[in-house]
Amino acid sequence: LGLNILIGYTGQISIGYAAFLAVGAYTPAVLEAKIGLPFYLAIPAAALLTAFGLLFGLPSLRLKGLYLAIATLAAHFITGYVIIHWERMTNGVLGRLVPPATVPVFGLPLDSDARIFYLIFALVIPATFVAKNLVRTKVGRAFIAIRDRDVAAEVIGVSLFKYKLLAFLISSFYAGVAGGLMAYHSRILFPDAFSLLVA
Repeated sequence: LGLNILIGYTGQISIGYAAFLAVGAYTPAVLEAKIGLPFYLAIPAAALLTAFGLLFGLPSLRLKGLYLAIATLAAHFITGYVIIHWERMTNGVLGRLVPPATVPVFGLPLDSDARIFYLIFALVIPATFVAKNLVRTKVGRAFIAIRDRDVAAEVIGVSLFKYKLLAFLISSFYAGVAGGLMAYHSRILFPDAFSLLVA
C-alpha cells in the first residue's frame, strides 16, 4: 500500500523500500528487548521512526526517474551497513531475536502464525481504507498531478516540496507498520532478510 502511494500515485521511483521495512522490523525488536516496550506500543513507534523516509525523500525534490531510483538505492545500502555494523543494537549478522508479544490481543496471545495472521489482516483493512480514501482527497489529486506532469502541477499551485515529501512520509509509515508486524511474525531478524530483492 505504501509503495503504491509512492510509486503508483506520486510517480516517485524508490528502490530502497527494504530499508524502511528493515527499520520498521528492528525498531520493535530493539525497543522490546532493551526497554520492555509492549508490542502494541512498539508497532506505532516503528511506524513513526520509519517516517525517517522523509529524509530520503529530499532527493526527490531535484531528481526523478533513474536518478531518484539510484538515490533511494543508496538508502538501502546505508541502512544495511548500519544494521550489520551497529552490533550493540542489532546483533549484526548474527541476527536479533524478537521477543514474543506477551500481551494478548482481544484476549488471545499471539503465539501462532494463524493468530498473527488475523492481527495483520485486521490492520490491513483500515490501512487499505485509508490509502484508498487518501487518493480521493486533495492530497491524492496532488500526488496524481505530480506523477502525470510535475511542472504543470507546480504551475497550477501544487507544492512539489510538500507533496513529494508527504508521499515519502506516508509510504515509509506504512513500511514501518509492515516491518514491525514482520518482526513479530518471523521472530528473528537478520540483514539478509532485507535484501535488494525485497526492495
